[in-house]
Amino acid sequence: MWSPLSVSRWIFLLTLAVVMVLSASQVDSFGPVVELPCCRNVSARKIPRIKACFEQKPREGCRQHAFLVTSKRGKQWCIDPTAKWLKDKITRGELDCPPDLSILNEVLPFNEA
Repeated sequence: MWSPLSVSRWIFLLTLAVVMVLSASQVDSFGPVVELPCCRNVSARKIPRIKACFEQKPREGCRQHAFLVTSKRGKQWCIDPTAKWLKDKITRGELDCPPDLSILNEVLPFNEA
């Protein structure tokens, strides 16, 4: 059923594996690396005059579900997603907190308060 591989085939397969590993490691180095902010602690504090909002969904290395909020004065907070005032603002359409990276230009660099 399976025949033993010749030495030349082993060399070819090992070379191919090395090339694939090196190619995969090069892919990550071409683009800019953006380190996403991560809220580790959250607050239910009501924030006046919000400039930007971003929903942080749990991901590898950052398990906390939170909303990253920036005030018009530039202060930043990590808000608990169960905070009633935040839910109300989002439900009424007064606040948009997208779960994507487009808002990061306004939010980064993020300093957890």
